[in-house]
Amino acid sequence: MGSTLETAIVITAVLFVLTALVIVPANYCIDCKTSSDIACEDISDGADGISSEQLNTLLTGLSENYRMIYGGISNELSEEE
Repeated sequence: MGSTLETAIVITAVLFVLTALVIVPANYCIDCKTSSDIACEDISDGADGISSEQLNTLLTGLSENYRMIYGGISNELSEEE
């Protein structure tokens, strides 16, 4: 049997992994939202700094990000039932 110290180390490692699995996609969502806010400001200001192709690429990336995150969550929930 493992000692209490070994158990504490394993539990801490598992918590770090779970935390990383939550934080990394959340940071990616925040980066995408920041980019989309900047793009929306450029469009509303009438600046020529963003083209329709760049906007399409940005919105497609944002959509794919949410699709991956919520698709993964729904798959995990459906597998448990």
